[in-house]
Formats: sequence, structure tokens, C-alpha cells
Amino acid sequence: MNLSININFKRASDRCSFVYNLLIQRLFYHYLLFFIAAFGNEITSQENPGAISGAPRQYMGTLQSFQKIRKLLNQTKKDTPLAFEDIKGSPYLNENFREGKIYLRDSLLDSGLLRYNIYSDEIEISENKKLYGLLKIIGSKIIIKNDTILLLNYIDDNKQKKKGYFLQIIDGTPIQLLKRLDCILTPQQKALTPNQKDRAAKFSIYESYYLKKHDENKNPIKIQLKRKYFFEEMIDQKEKVQNFIKQNNLNLKNEEDLKKLIKQYNNLKTKTL
Repeated sequence: MNLSININFKRASDRCSFVYNLLIQRLFYHYLLFFIAAFGNEITSQENPGAISGAPRQYMGTLQSFQKIRKLLNQTKKDTPLAFEDIKGSPYLNENFREGKIYLRDSLLDSGLLRYNIYSDEIEISENKKLYGLLKIIGSKIIIKNDTILLLNYIDDNKQKKKGYFLQIIDGTPIQLLKRLDCILTPQQKALTPNQKDRAAKFSIYESYYLKKHDENKNPIKIQLKRKYFFEEMIDQKEKVQNFIKQNNLNLKNEEDLKKLIKQYNNLKTKTL
């Protein structure tokens, strides 16, 4: 289901415009939750018949995701029904809901029990034992315990414009280090011969890293975890970057080493300002 919602904020006086806009955002957000709570059951029952046992049934944002799951599972023989909990691995950053906060352009909108569904690329909200999906608005920032998650526009590997969530690894100047997570579901596979074993359906999570200039509104750029790539991207500090990598024997495919490099580059740039 595609919902197209246009938000028009009225202008208030200069003195109260910030308060007014924040109030409207909060009212709009809670209206959405009310709408989903009121009509979620009806939409789910009409568009999500025969959902996988154990899968969220009230969460509108995952309807298309579970339709994809059913399609994959239906490619195999149906002699043994497969429950959602039988799939190996997890589509979540953390299985359990945790206390979190929701921001829009650095203004706190709400807080509650949240978790990140990587497979559907959605932030799930648990309220009164029901699941809801957070509306995707560019500029959203979600903090769940020690994880900061940003909603950004980006270009995927197929050169398509997308809107998705990124983990903020380093919030630095002039560049931020971000991590994008993708989750793929592999369907169950029946053994072809008596000597083989059945393979269970499983979720697999893959990581990729991006750089984003802190003071620009440009999309984050996917990076290659190779020394040559960083020498070209950090050409203004190339010699110092080369020495730092060599002296510290950095493996740029290791996240901790990658963080050291980005922090060092940001420090070098700060000193030259």
C-alpha cells in the first residue's frame, strides 16, 4: 500500500514559529499512529491473508516484506509448513525492543520502545502490544540505546534513488562515517539426494560503508575499503594519511581501524582550518 501524504506547515510569527512547527509535527505524528491503530487490523486482514505464523500482523510497514517472504518460501515444496520463527538468523539489528527517541531535524518528537527491522528497512514501534511503522521523513534521526540511525537519500548499486536508514558510526567534521545494513532471505532448500541435508531458510545481513560530508546536503557515497581509494579521497592529506595507515598497520576492512582513519583525517582537517 502506498500512502502519499503532503504536509503543509502554516507560517507563524518569527517569535513563535519554532514552537508552532514542533507542535504541528507532534500532532501529525500522533494522528498517524491513531490512523494505523484504527485501521491496521482491517488493512492487514484484507491485504495480508495467510501471513506466516508468528510474524507481526498489526505492522503495516512490513506487509510488502512478508509478501516477499511468502513468495520465496512458496518456491519450495509445501509438504512442511514453515513458521516465521523457523527461519535462521534475524532481520533485526536487535531482537528486543529498547527505549529510544525519535527526532526530526534535531527536534525531539517522541520516545518509546523501538527496534530496527533491517529486512524491511523500517523502524518498528511497540505500543500496547501492537506494532507500528515509523513514517519515513528525510531528516529523521532515531536513537536506540547506543545506536544512532539516520534516514537519508542515497543511490543504490543499481544507480536507483532510494531512501533508507544508516547507522552513524562517526559524527565528525568534515566527514561522517555511516554504515548501511542489508538483509537477504534465502529460502529453504530440500536435499536433492539422500546424502545431502535440507537447508533451512535464513536471514543474512551484509554491511557496506559510506562517507558523507557534514556541511553539505549531498547524498552519502559508498566507499571501497582499499587504501588506494582513501588516498584519492583524502588527496589533500595524502602523505599524512599514508604514514598514519602504515605506522598503525591499519586494516581498512576492520571497522575499528576504519574509524581510526576517519577520526585522524577529521583531526588533520580541523588543524588546517
